[in-house]
Amino acid sequence: MLTAEHPAANLYPVEVSGWDDRQAFFVENSELEWTDDSGKRLTLNRRLNHGAVIFLRLLQAISNDRSHPVAYEAELLTCTDEGLRQFRLRAVSSRTERKAELFR
Repeated sequence: MLTAEHPAANLYPVEVSGWDDRQAFFVENSELEWTDDSGKRLTLNRRLNHGAVIFLRLLQAISNDRSHPVAYEAELLTCTDEGLRQFRLRAVSSRTERKAELFR
């Protein structure tokens, strides 16, 4: 049963890559949780620096077509009892988009 306390969440399997807090490149599989209320969230084993940019690629088991990675800025929300880290994600705009906004 859906309530205001438990809104419907969409879960998408993703491949996450980027540089962790030790500047080591990593690739990790996870699930992207996407709700209208809380936006996009992700749980990782890795520690990330504040404002780290990571790349998500949607994993599609029924298709041979590989999706293109999308850049997100990760904001730490909490650590779980199991030692996993939960992050809120914000889309990173391209330089072209930022330049266009400056001239508006």
